Amino acid sequence: MERLRGNLPLIFVWLATCALLIIFSWSQISTGIGWGPDDQLRHVQLRDWLGGQSWFDTVQYRIGEPDSQPMHWPRLIEIPLALIILLMSPLLGSAAAETMAMVVVPLITLAIAMILIKNVTEQIFDSKIALLAAALTATAIPAIIQLRPMRIDHHGWQIVLALLALSTMFWPDKRKGGIVLGATLALWLAISLEGLPLSVAFIALLVWRWVIDGNQSIRLFWALVSFAIVSLLLFLLSHGSFEKALSFCDAIGPAHLFACFSGGTVMLVAIKFASQNLFLRLGGLILAGVTALAALYSFAPQCLGGAFGTMDPLVREYWFINVKEGLPVWHQPWKTTATLLGGSIFVALFSLPYLLNKAVESCDREKLFLLAYGFFWAFIVSLLVQRATAVAAVFALPLMAWTVHQIFVRARQIRRPVSRIVATASVILIIMPGALAVALYNGISGESKARPSEIPVTLDGQIACDSAVSLEHLNALPKSNIATPFDLGPVILLKTSHSVLPTSHHRNDRAMADQIRLFTSDFEAAREILEARNIGYIATCPDEAEFNGYIKLHPQGLWGRLANDEKPEWLLPVHFRDSDLLVWRVVPKELGK
Repeated sequence: MERLRGNLPLIFVWLATCALLIIFSWSQISTGIGWGPDDQLRHVQLRDWLGGQSWFDTVQYRIGEPDSQPMHWPRLIEIPLALIILLMSPLLGSAAAETMAMVVVPLITLAIAMILIKNVTEQIFDSKIALLAAALTATAIPAIIQLRPMRIDHHGWQIVLALLALSTMFWPDKRKGGIVLGATLALWLAISLEGLPLSVAFIALLVWRWVIDGNQSIRLFWALVSFAIVSLLLFLLSHGSFEKALSFCDAIGPAHLFACFSGGTVMLVAIKFASQNLFLRLGGLILAGVTALAALYSFAPQCLGGAFGTMDPLVREYWFINVKEGLPVWHQPWKTTATLLGGSIFVALFSLPYLLNKAVESCDREKLFLLAYGFFWAFIVSLLVQRATAVAAVFALPLMAWTVHQIFVRARQIRRPVSRIVATASVILIIMPGALAVALYNGISGESKARPSEIPVTLDGQIACDSAVSLEHLNALPKSNIATPFDLGPVILLKTSHSVLPTSHHRNDRAMADQIRLFTSDFEAAREILEARNIGYIATCPDEAEFNGYIKLHPQGLWGRLANDEKPEWLLPVHFRDSDLLVWRVVPKELGK
């Protein structure tokens, strides 16, 4: 009861944040679909599982026929979604239960993140600043867009696991801290290999401490043991056996496990028998690294080139290098960079050097170093991969809370009322400088960030072409295989019974390559691809970015000519009332003769 009363302010902050997020997410909640292709395809995968598809089978059979698409997403994060759906479906119906799960689970993830932020901050600053840090989670735009309702992809759970990993570094019980750290990193990597850079950073810090001081081995030893055991268990839980696992480099597989166990075994032996000799510790570390790389090379040499090293070159050229969220910040529009980095990350970059160089009362410098270390590496990764800014943003919140608190206290000490009010109000500029600058620019220039796909109705009252409401028109067509833009594929799978040729997911690269060839080839070559893939319809929206790229590079290709109203006789237009959908029926060769 005492703990509950102490957390009441945090509960109220969370509830208020939830209310605001539900309001701002209502356009997605009302349609029952996630924010983007990943959320939508995760929703489809969840439905398939609840509909009877095996736990161990995550293949999407309605994508890329006849090949189908093996997904790299284990079902682990679908468990809480499935539980809510199964519990609430008898009361609300399946559609409402799905929407409820997609609202509740991200908000629970947000609550866990706020608790962890508060706990991390309390290790360094007082409880008031810790509560403020948790409350400021609502202003950390890179994180909050991953924790809002209808965002059911794995990014929200990655934020939680990153915070949990950081928090274990503060635990005084080194054995327990190491066990939980290893298990956390194992779960993070099982969900997504995007956690690899920071996982390496956490382990590297423990290794460095052990190399410098052989007595600093307890946390490292148990972290390695826990990581190896939990990684193996999670792999078997997700795949059932090694025989059923497919050979891909984008998820933990047998080759990764073998490399982990090989290098880890050498490290554990070194920790046990070489802790009292610096040169033996260094030798053991080097030998462990060489052993792990040799093991990975022996079983999966292609994986040394990265998770996407085997991707079709055509798909890499036309799609992969244009996926903004996976690119460095210098490839992003300035508004995106300002919004994502111009908040807690920006403030932390200025406050951290001050805190490290000045003696701050009641601030544990050793613990501050741990926070600085985690934030530094998260920030470096965020510069290289845009979507990684979420973790950097939450790691920066304790530093931001301290800065805001200091400014607010000093502002309230100003005697002149007008100056005090202005100084106090300026705290808002400190909290969200990037977002406010972009909003000011948009207001002056008249530009809007809203996209039609995010709202069911456009400004002129027309149903948005790429909205779920519009794409449901395709249900009027006979069940078929549809060629459609990469990003429209998942919502078509979600809202119709049709199959699609591609989606914007890299394991689908053979179908993605065929789509690129389809729309950039001449009529005859395009028809051969349509026949080979058994495509019954082509469906898209006007001014689709992917297809505009085909026009620019291949104006005489299929889509370039269709956009100029040049149509082969074997494509018949299909029109829907009150919809801008562009649909053509493909006439099979035997019928067209």
